[in-house]
Amino acid sequence: MSTHNHSIFRPRVLTALALAAIILLGAFLRFYQLGATGVGNEYYAATVKSMLTSWHNFFFVAFEPGGSVTVDKPPLGFWLEALSAYFLGVTGFALALPNALAGTLAIPLLYSMLRKQFGVLAGLSAALVLASTPVTIAAERNNTIDGMLVFVLLLAAWAVWRSVESGQFRYLLLGAFIVGLGFNIKMLQAYMVLPALYALYFFGAKHGWGRRILHLGAATVLLLIVSFSWALIVDAVPADSRPFIGSSTDNTVSELIVGHNGIKRLLGGSGPGGGADDRPLANNPQPDDGGKGAGPALGFAPPRQNRQPGQPPMQPGGPNQANRPGGSNEVGEAGLLRLFSEPLASEASWLMPLALLGLGLTLAVLGRPLPLTGKHLALILWAGWLLPVILYFSFTTGLWHTYYLIMIGPALAALVGATVWALDVIASRRSWAAWQSSLEKDNPVKVGIASAEEPRLAMTQSYGWGLAALLSGITLGFEIFVLSAYPTYFAATSALMIALWLAGMALLWFRPQTWALGLVLVSLLVAPLFWSGLTSFNPQPNVSLPHAGPAMQGQPAKSAAGELLSPTQQKVLDYLLANTAPDAYLAATLDSHGASPFILATGRAVLTFGGFNGGDNVIDLAGLQEMLASGELRFILDNGNLSQKAEIFAWVQTSCQVAQVPGLAQNAQPLSQGPGGPRDQQFTALYDCGN
Repeated sequence: MSTHNHSIFRPRVLTALALAAIILLGAFLRFYQLGATGVGNEYYAATVKSMLTSWHNFFFVAFEPGGSVTVDKPPLGFWLEALSAYFLGVTGFALALPNALAGTLAIPLLYSMLRKQFGVLAGLSAALVLASTPVTIAAERNNTIDGMLVFVLLLAAWAVWRSVESGQFRYLLLGAFIVGLGFNIKMLQAYMVLPALYALYFFGAKHGWGRRILHLGAATVLLLIVSFSWALIVDAVPADSRPFIGSSTDNTVSELIVGHNGIKRLLGGSGPGGGADDRPLANNPQPDDGGKGAGPALGFAPPRQNRQPGQPPMQPGGPNQANRPGGSNEVGEAGLLRLFSEPLASEASWLMPLALLGLGLTLAVLGRPLPLTGKHLALILWAGWLLPVILYFSFTTGLWHTYYLIMIGPALAALVGATVWALDVIASRRSWAAWQSSLEKDNPVKVGIASAEEPRLAMTQSYGWGLAALLSGITLGFEIFVLSAYPTYFAATSALMIALWLAGMALLWFRPQTWALGLVLVSLLVAPLFWSGLTSFNPQPNVSLPHAGPAMQGQPAKSAAGELLSPTQQKVLDYLLANTAPDAYLAATLDSHGASPFILATGRAVLTFGGFNGGDNVIDLAGLQEMLASGELRFILDNGNLSQKAEIFAWVQTSCQVAQVPGLAQNAQPLSQGPGGPRDQQFTALYDCGN
């Protein structure tokens, strides 16, 4: 092999090895003991189990096997989870597998895009950041559907970029089609990237302005057709031939899109459809909509959380969560600093200062904005993705949850990669004049500099070193500030970060080469990577509302399988199984919190009067009486909240008898904790309405 070929071959091998190591790291963080803590979010898990009972339930995404009500999301994400569960069983691993796989595949996809835009170093840096962003780990280890959504949107960004790069219109249509698929995973959340995609094509396409507008118009038509196809089909089916549309006010998917999953996300507030955030926290310890919690099954009260030294700040589920517009202990107060303070800073914002400050630096390195180069267009794409998402999550007073910040992941990682490229340009042995000349000629910058350029080179290197020190130093200081809220981890982690940073900066001063800059980046990745590790190794994750970091003080313990009923629930279930026909409803209860455990344990139909959180009008008293008269239903379970349906509650009180469940006293005071942990605390009444 010649020396020339060898010099080309080595970097490619090293690059491939580095990328493989990053992908393996990302896969490990996502797949380590995946599903070991149970089925994850019980509301979603029960939906998947119900979908596997019939094609009718599969298509309509019915929450319970009887097909009375749907989950409050579109079908695509759950179709993929159901496909996984069909082959692997309804287990925690099978349900989380599509998310974990999507998160892992996103790493090489982002690398390939950044490598074309800013080179190998930027691609590897972006891949490493995405692989270790804590909130992505938390969300993608769960059966919430956000990981699949983000991967689909990244695919759409690749398709539009390919269209701009190649000049082929069909790739723009492919991108629109993929975003439409994203809409059928989580509705309007998929549209958050549209400004970036439209701007990329509008400013970057190799066509005249009129044709660009025409192309975007055609792509928009396709986008809307794909996005609303399922919704229009469902709404066209007569209401008595399909399930009630969960969390809607008028039993249509169209209203669900505009209302609960639309306006409510922007402005908040409650409505008849009822999301989990619509009732007081005392009765709803795990508020959610998109990450539905098991909630107060059988009236179980949440344990009190007491923060201990070294434990993370209070997270959702504590009794002191604020019920105020735009603020809660889960997402903090709406405002400019929301993402830069706890509880959100440790989720996704570790490298945010580097990305935002680096955006300006990258623009400065690129020089004049016109004509637009491929790197300018890349900044339009990634900044157009990141900045609107940051603004939304910073200032919205609507309904959202911590793990939604996974939307930031790809764009944040990409801008960090671009920043590393810019720092490498001005901190390595290259003169600014030579770099500017290379931009004009579109030729690689030569490392060798004539002796006449040496004074300018020294000045440029000093200037570049100062910029690297400034940007990385600010980011390092911010990360230390975030860690200061966690005394257990603060000293050792901060010391390691500072030591690596000082070593990297010293090497960058004396030997301004790429690997020295890489060491500086590694020092900034210590904290988020450590936090991601704590997330993956957390033995008691919050499966209802995923969040990054260590286990919370007071987090309810789960069994090894995570699927066992509490002792109280098991006694009730044994009684119901002995006194109901296999093809009848097992019982009826107010909401999904009380129904999910029984659906998961048996695969039997469990009617919910009020859908997810009790606010829906799935069935009225007349419909209930008809079911009881036909023998389709016999038992009604009251977890202490049936009074929310006043008419049904009054009739049950006067027309049904309290069933005597062996070994269980009715209207008991809180019981001592059994194997089911804090969930097994209180049981109200099981009514027999079949006599």
